[in-house]
Amino acid sequence: MSLCFSHARRTLVPASSVRQIAACTARPASINLPTNNGQRNFSAQKSKTKKSKEEPTLSYQARKDAAKQIRRERYEQHQARLGRLLTRRDASPKDVKKNLFRSWWDNELFYHAQLVRSAKKEGKPWRIRVAAMVERLPVVTPDEPQWEEDYMELRAYLDTYGKELPEETGFMPRDKPEDHIVESYEEMIAGLPFTPAPRETEHDHSGNVKTLDRRLKTRVYLAIQSDAEGNQSGPRWTLPSVLVNNEEKLLQAAQRAVVNAAGEGLVLWCPSNAPMAVNFRVYNKNLPDEFRENYYGEKIFYYRVQWDSGDVDESICLKNGAKDYAWLTREEMVEKIGVERGEHQAKFFHYML
Repeated sequence: MSLCFSHARRTLVPASSVRQIAACTARPASINLPTNNGQRNFSAQKSKTKKSKEEPTLSYQARKDAAKQIRRERYEQHQARLGRLLTRRDASPKDVKKNLFRSWWDNELFYHAQLVRSAKKEGKPWRIRVAAMVERLPVVTPDEPQWEEDYMELRAYLDTYGKELPEETGFMPRDKPEDHIVESYEEMIAGLPFTPAPRETEHDHSGNVKTLDRRLKTRVYLAIQSDAEGNQSGPRWTLPSVLVNNEEKLLQAAQRAVVNAAGEGLVLWCPSNAPMAVNFRVYNKNLPDEFRENYYGEKIFYYRVQWDSGDVDESICLKNGAKDYAWLTREEMVEKIGVERGEHQAKFFHYML
């Protein structure tokens, strides 16, 4: 605040009073008023963050490349973490079965391509054959591994406790020992009002393979022992198959193959018109000329059909040239194929069935 002394004189104020007023309005030495250097906190902080004009700045392209590099590093770290989360075991082998299959499949495709080129080079056609995989689905659930049984028992024991609430709420009932009893599998079966059928039948113990009442926990396939494919070594185990006639669809040929091998008593369900697999068979020069004719070999198309009801008519099976028949699991079928035809064909049936 300032005071105009000339105005004070015009208002007839005495000089002594003017001097006293001037002394009161003077700036006290003990009071620190804000100066140019004394700024508020946020203003001082703002001034500190200002970049000096002499500091070098990156170009727009350089800042863009740096941000892109940061995004790339974060993406690679994220992908590496997702890869570790698959098994949580970095030292464990991965893709073992996949690599084993690819080692066989890649060689199989290369071999088939060679056969096609060889047949084309010799100018010989392929004969078409259709084979039917008649499968009976599992009747009962498979056995659980020991670790899964232990987990289910532990889960059932923990579920008996449920939620625990504070006692002062009045919602938590008192625990009783009988509330936390978990019955074992044997005790649960004994408490049923009926007697369950056995999971293993008498045919499993006797070794009878000509019945569908065996190996209820897994799939079984109809196999016949026949020499209809022109085998020089005699009858061998295979799937029901026939050569395709003119103007006949592949699925119709598969159904005809089942009728020729098992009779008309089997009721089947055909899930698709498309074959499931194809294999090549080159005719050996030792085969009779009337069987080989002018063909280079056979393309065998495999159809999967499911058993619905009925059974094999053994008289018709033997009448049409089959020596024997059986309902075999995949492991049993692969074992017989491996003994008769070698490991290569056994792997084909292993992956197909």
